[in-house]
Amino acid sequence: MLIVPLIDHIAGYSIDSDWFISLSDLDNAVSVGKGVKSALDYIRNSPLSSLTPNERKENAAWKKNTKYRSRVSFWKNNHYVRVKINEDNQYIIHSMKKSHKRQYTYDEIIKEFILFADADAEEIGKAVIESFMESERYYNMG
Repeated sequence: MLIVPLIDHIAGYSIDSDWFISLSDLDNAVSVGKGVKSALDYIRNSPLSSLTPNERKENAAWKKNTKYRSRVSFWKNNHYVRVKINEDNQYIIHSMKKSHKRQYTYDEIIKEFILFADADAEEIGKAVIESFMESERYYNMG
């Protein structure tokens, strides 16, 4: 599992962080939850990236930590689970379907969890793992 903070800016663009975590034990909910919390802490405390758009593409976490060398092949062979924090500090965790209209984008939600702000690492990890497993089931059925 690759955890990459994505910072959305008001101006309408997003930056994949230079910082990331790669986890191999997907059965350990506490470890997954701690990874998510670390990524969120990074977002809260991070400065703006000084990398240019081309440098960000070359240093993409998926490129450094997976066997895939193109964004399209990575997108085709992996599942996406998003963790967002809303204004009420609730965790919104959901897996998403790959878009058939635009490559390497996602459109519909497969499974969603909403957790309160005081959720612990284990609860967050369990929701992430369950969302991931639901997307595995979705794509293995089809």
